[in-house]
Amino acid sequence: MNLFNSIYQRKSCRQYIDEPFSLAELEEIKEVIKSFEPLFPDVHLNYRFATETKGMFHVKAPHYLVISGKGEEGEQENAGFIGQQFMLWLNARGLGGVWLGASRDASKNRKSSDIIVIAFGKVEGSSNREESEFKRKDISEITNDTEDKGIKAIHLAPSGMNIQPWYFEKRADKLLVYRQILKPPKSLVYKLTRVDMGIALCHYAVASRHYGADFDFQPGGSGPEKKGYEYFGHANIID
Repeated sequence: MNLFNSIYQRKSCRQYIDEPFSLAELEEIKEVIKSFEPLFPDVHLNYRFATETKGMFHVKAPHYLVISGKGEEGEQENAGFIGQQFMLWLNARGLGGVWLGASRDASKNRKSSDIIVIAFGKVEGSSNREESEFKRKDISEITNDTEDKGIKAIHLAPSGMNIQPWYFEKRADKLLVYRQILKPPKSLVYKLTRVDMGIALCHYAVASRHYGADFDFQPGGSGPEKKGYEYFGHANIID
């Protein structure tokens, strides 16, 4: 299924129809999630469904996907990368979803290694919006190349508190990736910028494949310093 168009039309859905999926449909969804390519193949996540969560900005939905790990490095990035593929897949199917960074599984299955929750289901109204309705930073604030096709896809990526904690700099044959270093008070209440980076890179990966380019992200390493950010890695540039 082509996920590219959903980048430009998907919205975060907070109003759901009280119509749960069947067990067979949920099993199909679980298999779909397992089929998504991770950002880091050697970092494994676990997925389970919940019917009740709690926390700030709670959303009532028929289903919740809980993404869990083991506390290993790279899990948050994988959660964002895979979870956003799921979000785009839902939109392509006419369904809705929303990231719930401040929510937790309210059942006895809750684990300390749970990373994040996604609410999803059939929505009231449309799961789409016009591109003009996206509320984002000016694209010049997140890149040195505002015309890059892949960065335009990143520009529409969701993030916790709409922080958009990233900067993408084109240098020669590489796209340098930076993660914003949050300061108080934001740094005290929000700890999921690595999930956000996975979400942004998901959009870049989907755009790369749409335009017939290979997606290859190399984390870590060293790069030119950028005030207020840490070097996160580099990716291939979409030609």
